[in-house]
Amino acid sequence: MNAKRTSGFTSLALLSSLILLLSVELHAQEPGERPKPTLYVVDSLNVEQKQTFFQGFTLSGDLFGLIQKYTSDYGVFEGALRVNFKNKYFPIVEAGYAICETTNEDTHISYETKAPYLRAGLDINMLKNKWQNNRLYLGARYGISKFNYDISGPEQTDKIWGVSQPFHFKDISTTAHWIEFIAGVQVKIWGNFHMGWSVRFKTAISKGSTDYGTPYYIPGYGTTTSGTCWGATYNLSFDLNWGRKKNKTMLNAVVHPVSPQSPPKQHRVEDEQTKEETE
Repeated sequence: MNAKRTSGFTSLALLSSLILLLSVELHAQEPGERPKPTLYVVDSLNVEQKQTFFQGFTLSGDLFGLIQKYTSDYGVFEGALRVNFKNKYFPIVEAGYAICETTNEDTHISYETKAPYLRAGLDINMLKNKWQNNRLYLGARYGISKFNYDISGPEQTDKIWGVSQPFHFKDISTTAHWIEFIAGVQVKIWGNFHMGWSVRFKTAISKGSTDYGTPYYIPGYGTTTSGTCWGATYNLSFDLNWGRKKNKTMLNAVVHPVSPQSPPKQHRVEDEQTKEETE
């Protein structure tokens, strides 16, 4: 149901309740007293809407990482769980599994890793109207990955002794940390389904350097060839309304009879409705 139709139905229901209250007052006379008809006039109407703090959960999956897996040497399988507070604040946890299998064409050194990673942070909806279907947000993340990697390449010759040695190191264990700054959009497709994209600027806190050097690729972060890294996501998401409380719409009306001797009376009618009904 669109916003205009629903708003019209809600206002009609609230106004009907108000008229019912007035009718009860007109007929609440003393026993034996003859009812005197009184005309009431609505002096002013004020509609207030109170939104609840908790607005549900969102599950999402990254499509960009899947496409990347089949078009490059890297691939990411990622999902996220986000909490909605008043359609403005979105604490989020992202978990994924990254794969990298690449060989340098110049040095012929191969690098391989397959490992999980975890990110946690907060997104903030920057739109003035927080209750529309689309969102524009800024956010930040802290990421961590504990992983093993393999490096291998042609045999290396000792410059002093002239002896050739194999260049193959397996299951090198390390841990990397980083932070991300995010800008993104989210657009409603149908019902509770949304699609959106984000651009991410990443900077490493620790790249997990070991005795064998710095790993070429960090799961969840990206390549380490420079001091910073850029990334992107393209998400399909679904809103879950588990545990969400209803919103309240209050209609305040000041009414007074046609006779000026009677003081004005104020009536307040409340109606509970969910967020989808107001959209």
